[in-house]
Amino acid sequence: MKFPALMSKVKVLHSKILTEEDFNNLINTETVTEVTEYLKANTHYKEYFENVDISKLHRRDVEILIRQAILKDFYNIYFYLPVEGQRFFKLMEKRFEIENIKFILRSLHSEHPEYITEEKFFPLYHQSISTDTLLTIKSFDDALNVFKNSVYGSIFEPAYSNYQKNGKIQYLLNAFDFWYFTNMKSMLSLMPMFGKNLKYLFYEQMDLANIQWIYRSRILFKLSPEEVLNFLMPIHYRLTQDELRELANASNTDEFLAKLTENKYGEFFKNIDPEIFPYIIERLCERILLKSSRKLISHTQNGFDVMSGYLYIREYEYKDLITLIEGKRYKLPNEKIKEFLLLMGV
Repeated sequence: MKFPALMSKVKVLHSKILTEEDFNNLINTETVTEVTEYLKANTHYKEYFENVDISKLHRRDVEILIRQAILKDFYNIYFYLPVEGQRFFKLMEKRFEIENIKFILRSLHSEHPEYITEEKFFPLYHQSISTDTLLTIKSFDDALNVFKNSVYGSIFEPAYSNYQKNGKIQYLLNAFDFWYFTNMKSMLSLMPMFGKNLKYLFYEQMDLANIQWIYRSRILFKLSPEEVLNFLMPIHYRLTQDELRELANASNTDEFLAKLTENKYGEFFKNIDPEIFPYIIERLCERILLKSSRKLISHTQNGFDVMSGYLYIREYEYKDLITLIEGKRYKLPNEKIKEFLLLMGV
């Protein structure tokens, strides 16, 4: 058995993942406050709400506490990892920093710099740019000054130049994603054999990210096929370049789905209503990754495999709770909320 201590630690953490019964109980609550009360009384989130007056929490406060919980669980794994795994983990953490940066950029694009406050950020242990520095950004000129001396300087300046020409925020957001996934590809290419299944899971994620990007940019945003292909992540796993090009040349949702069902992921996209496809494409892709993650959790000879699967499943719990809280906020019917949750017995 490889990395038994890591496996034991992750198994303990995984045993605390919310069950289908938990989610059914949460769905049957009426308000965000009731959601919080349930989490405090019945789940592993108890410690994060222990000394908090739940009646005074706003929705955003609850989300922040849940964010803190997922990051703490991830950090709890760090010291059980081999040296190569720790390097991977530090790079993975950059994804949360990039989410903070993308939030800033979207706020500037929508001309709401007042949204940029510390409570909106993921709380990080290791930062390339301090939170205090990020909070000084109130304009794109500020962003240029902040990023030029950071690890993101070389990607932000050309992306911002394109953004100035066409006003499309996706040029900025994709530049940061491209940087992250390219560096992650390089990192995983150096990973010893014990990390091969994490690499395959990551490559599958890139295939599915490309599928989503092609659909949104081509069908929803009406970019040209050439523009679409230029923005794809530089990783192909089960999709060939020709298959990606075929998808990029689709002109509507029906045509896109018809071509999508012909590739290696086709079984997961059959019999989908084209009318609702734009709203569920992300969830469909995440369900594919969830299935692969659960297979890794079941491995008993490699603790690194178990850890790899857990990282994805734990993040889906976080996403499900945010989805549920948003559903309660907007008073969506319980059955509608349930349709969007990933961990409901899939």
